Amino acid sequence: MEIVATAENGEEAVELFKTVHPDVVVMDISMPKMDGIHATELIKQEQDPVSIVILSMHVNAALIQQAIRKGAKGYVLKGSATEELPKAIRAVHNGDIFLSSTIPPDFLPRN
Repeated sequence: MEIVATAENGEEAVELFKTVHPDVVVMDISMPKMDGIHATELIKQEQDPVSIVILSMHVNAALIQQAIRKGAKGYVLKGSATEELPKAIRAVHNGDIFLSSTIPPDFLPRN
């Protein structure tokens, strides 16, 4: 894995994505100027085959479902990021969905 860019806020994350085109984006849910869910939605509108992992301290079913519906493939809690973030990045890069181990599976949106 290689970190190819870092952004200070959601708007910058979207703009950097357009120039860097990473395979996986790790997006903080709480950022200035634009939250991570809205930034995720805008990045997914680019029609680039990117996978997005949301990083958050919030364990909230509605928030997790919104992030997944807007295009995120992973949701990792900050408290377990050291252990789970590398696993999440690999999982979403391989096309899988990843939720932190303490998030109940029924928090995923129903189709």
